[in-house]
Amino acid sequence: MAQLRWKFGESRKWSLWGQYFSNNATGEAVLIQDVEWQDVIFREGSFVAAGVDLAVTRVFIGRSFVKNQQHDFGIGAGIHNLDLSVFIEGDVTSDDGSTEFFRGDQDKSQPLPNVGLWYFFSPARKWLIHTRVDWISASIGDYNGTLWNASFGVNYQAFRHVGFDLSYTYFNLNLKVDNSDWRGEVDMTYTGPVLAMTVNW
Repeated sequence: MAQLRWKFGESRKWSLWGQYFSNNATGEAVLIQDVEWQDVIFREGSFVAAGVDLAVTRVFIGRSFVKNQQHDFGIGAGIHNLDLSVFIEGDVTSDDGSTEFFRGDQDKSQPLPNVGLWYFFSPARKWLIHTRVDWISASIGDYNGTLWNASFGVNYQAFRHVGFDLSYTYFNLNLKVDNSDWRGEVDMTYTGPVLAMTVNW
């Protein structure tokens, strides 16, 4: 994960944000029910492997409406670009009882607009408490879904230009796709702590 914030304009009340994160996960299981994928059916009791790879690029512009030495509150809008890859593989059984190995892959990329807000509070000279929430619920072309991207944390400015940050991140995507290439639904959540080093100038 990487994040950049550039403050500009009169009294530096405007902000341009950039964020990128990616994650992949794979797993194996014996199916407890039939699973259909691209008109191929993996039967109950089959041993399969599957995986998902998600990369998110976020660009966001916003304006601070309350800004002083202790407080920074603002709202804005932006774009989340989602790159999603999924696969499933294993033996499938045909109508005549024979089995063969099958792997199905799908890749999708889709930009989604969003609105968001942030609030920073500095209780002491070197400490910063920060929170940020982005949200969208919309139907765009073949895509229909909801996205949440939020974080809450604390930053300590250990040196003049370098600090350390501990935050908790929540990302949830529920997306339905209905087109000729892929009909399906994605429901995934990433949560957990993030330890980071911050650099400012």
